[in-house]
Amino acid sequence: MTNTAKRYELVEAACAFWFGADKRMRSPFPEAIRPELKENAQREYVLWLRNLTETDKSEVEDEELAGVFEQLLFREALKLVGEADTDLLLTIHYPFMPRLGDLVENDEHGPSRVVKRELKQGEEARLEMILFLETEATNEAWETEFAIQA
Repeated sequence: MTNTAKRYELVEAACAFWFGADKRMRSPFPEAIRPELKENAQREYVLWLRNLTETDKSEVEDEELAGVFEQLLFREALKLVGEADTDLLLTIHYPFMPRLGDLVENDEHGPSRVVKRELKQGEEARLEMILFLETEATNEAWETEFAIQA
């Protein structure tokens, strides 16, 4: 395991990425919760680090440390946002999926806006996301669905 300063650099790097400092990444976390989210996730991370055995400390790699912090970040975000806003929960669970209001280009329907999202259990117990869209030109409603990778 790397030194203490390096461990906290991982925290800063993960927060910078997931909070949108990297312009290629759209943050799934509302801006209003980010300071508390970072604090809560960092506290849980420190507790996790303190529970490592000496053997664990000598074997754990930076990638694993970053992965653990990211898991804690998402877990704490879910706690902070609660269950009232189901679309926000979808955004946190699936940060790379299209979101409400996103413009989607489609060969058949043309440019369309996402107006609703849902999850459903598909064939062979696969999880699927359904996107409900409206075309920009005519407000015609249409939908599409695709499998969610677990």
